[in-house]
Amino acid sequence: MVKNKIMLLAGPIAAASLSLTEFSAGALVFAVFVLILYVRLLNMKVITMLGMLSIFIFLRTESVVLSNVSTLIGDEIVVNGMVTDGPYRNGNRAQLHLKVNKKENLLVRVALHQHSDIRLLRTISPGINCSAKGKLVSPIPSVNFQAFDYSQYLKTKRIHWLFETTLSDITCGKPVFNPIYLMKKWRHSGLQWINDYFPSDLRGIAGALIFGDRHMLDPNIEQAYQKLGLIHLLAVSGLHVGLISGVLYYGFLRMGVSKQMTESLLLLFLPVYIIAAGASPSVIRAASMVMLFILLKKVNQRGKAIDLLVYLVIGYIFLNPYYLLHIGFQLSFIVSGALLLSASIIKKTNTFFMSLIVTFVAQTAALPVILFHFHEFSLLSFVLNFFFVPFISFIVLPSNFLIFASSIFLPSYTTYISIPLEFTVHLAHQFLLAVSSWNGLQIIFGKPSIFILSCLSLSLFWMFYELDTLGFHKKVLWPALIVIIVLCMQCFYPYVYKNGYVTILDVGQGDSILIELPYRKGVYLIDAGGTLQFPKKDWEKSDKPYDPGESIVVPYLKSKGISTLDKMIITHSHIDHYGGAFAASEELKVRQILYGKGSDFNQEELDFLTFVQHKRIPIKFVKNGNYWKEGKAQFQVLLPEGNEETGNERSIVIRAVIGGVTWLFTGDLEKEGEQALLKKYPKLQADILKIGHHGSNTSTTEPFINQLQSKMAFISAGRCNQFGHPHKETLETLEEFGLNVFRTDTQGAVRVTLQNDRLLEIEQALSHPLEVSCE
Repeated sequence: MVKNKIMLLAGPIAAASLSLTEFSAGALVFAVFVLILYVRLLNMKVITMLGMLSIFIFLRTESVVLSNVSTLIGDEIVVNGMVTDGPYRNGNRAQLHLKVNKKENLLVRVALHQHSDIRLLRTISPGINCSAKGKLVSPIPSVNFQAFDYSQYLKTKRIHWLFETTLSDITCGKPVFNPIYLMKKWRHSGLQWINDYFPSDLRGIAGALIFGDRHMLDPNIEQAYQKLGLIHLLAVSGLHVGLISGVLYYGFLRMGVSKQMTESLLLLFLPVYIIAAGASPSVIRAASMVMLFILLKKVNQRGKAIDLLVYLVIGYIFLNPYYLLHIGFQLSFIVSGALLLSASIIKKTNTFFMSLIVTFVAQTAALPVILFHFHEFSLLSFVLNFFFVPFISFIVLPSNFLIFASSIFLPSYTTYISIPLEFTVHLAHQFLLAVSSWNGLQIIFGKPSIFILSCLSLSLFWMFYELDTLGFHKKVLWPALIVIIVLCMQCFYPYVYKNGYVTILDVGQGDSILIELPYRKGVYLIDAGGTLQFPKKDWEKSDKPYDPGESIVVPYLKSKGISTLDKMIITHSHIDHYGGAFAASEELKVRQILYGKGSDFNQEELDFLTFVQHKRIPIKFVKNGNYWKEGKAQFQVLLPEGNEETGNERSIVIRAVIGGVTWLFTGDLEKEGEQALLKKYPKLQADILKIGHHGSNTSTTEPFINQLQSKMAFISAGRCNQFGHPHKETLETLEEFGLNVFRTDTQGAVRVTLQNDRLLEIEQALSHPLEVSCE
């Protein structure tokens, strides 16, 4: 029975999760739930067998986790190893994976100093032994709440160090003969071939569909696929493997090859294809199932697809428990399982309704994973998947394979052969970019809690189980109704929650502060971070410059379920404060922007204000005296006066009373502004102070700190920033007056929780302060 197969799978997954997450609350809840199910639904003999299997998987996972430690000290300046992946270039930077021993890999970051380095970089490929001189750098853990932890992701790949070097400091020998690395070298050469001969509009999607690599794909297009729920189309999955296997199978048969020989050839081809396609969980799962079907057929055995899927999951968890944390693994197996559970219904419908049902099942089954990782869901994904799945699978995919094959024999004609597909793909991608810019049907749920995620997952499983058992029966409506109720709870919970929050985000060398009032009566963003871009030559420019607004601010807002900002307050005209506001305005609804009143504006801020007007966002130019109130929270603008020059001098300074605590937000206020503030408000005090100008010694004067009588201060500054912020003098002043100081450059983001007119809790994204060497 399907129930028993799911039971077989639940125990090992729970056991591995306990080990991988170090007995987190979510893993414990899941394990207890599985244990209750075992006791209630299974007999003692089966419980004993599954318990032993689960213990075995737990011990195996513990063994893998405990052995995943670095063998390097950290002071090595020369490393030797074999290139296993890459190099991949992005502007004047490149990276590759270097295997230094059997248990450890390095992520090598290579700086390119001149255009000729690009040609030299192409001489490096997988399977080559290299020696590099540079320095080891420890990956920085997640410095913002609910953000992607890159250091943990690297750890799942047995990477504990980054190695920074230059191309001139790398010396490589001849390739080592190894079948696996030989295939990786072919893959790397194939990607370079696509980059050289394919037109620009096809390079990215060709690399993704043929070799499972998205490095060449335009980041904006990739983001559109992800936002609209189409990102799975860019992964080599079951549809790709099935299409390629089918073409080869019937092709060999038409050439007179026997069925037995054809199946044997497929068994030889599919492992090669797994490596050529990047060995992602989705392609491994799809190819493995085809190989298992063939092997079972050869020994006159029949296996149900759901059985094979369960055995594959357990097998892969045993081989590499870290697969369980991989989003591709989660989506691939969950969607496949849901489709198999719904197979009895899908088979009974005609082709048109079959496509609709398959799309609905796949998107619905993936919902818990999508919400956990991306926090939003587009209702358009149902419609877009219905049209784009056949478009990509039956037009774009085979056409790219044909163009790739023809380019090998007729490279000079590739441009002409690819014109029809290039034109079609260009139109399709422009359409996706346009649709993704419209947020009308984009629902931002926020990151679900363990309780919500558990309820959603269980109700969805119940729904699919009932569909498999009863078909379209009225009993299926009950779990479907629970799914809707759970999603509504996730959306509306913030509006009945009594806590308020002030979060100082870590956006590097910049400012971004999120204020959430209790019961979500108001959501205000003070600045949105930003980075200063220096002039570069064309070859030095990255595909997409780093934007803290897009990479940090917007994801955090979405993780909190925030789709609307009641006010966005841009304190002044420097890019490190307003640069991220472009992304925030594109992705979220902004009801009003507050900007400092003045008589002159530089060109950069005029460009920003023009952008805001084009987005039809109301702009209110504020000065001292402006005031607003929301519930018990009060906000008063103290500066500017309206006659200051543009820049730090015109910073918006806000005194706020939130949760019974008085705050002073100062932007980049300098010494002169502090003096003006004290002169105008001689009795000004604040419990909590946001230090001006990132802790520069041009602000935070002793008279200012003495007057405010603050208990704590927050400094937003970038690690190892070129200005040396926060300055020693500032820190000494704060220490002299006994303020408790929180710094984003050492402690990451800081979140203050307020409840019932009192400060309830102060959280830091990093449990231990960072010790970063800035040499």
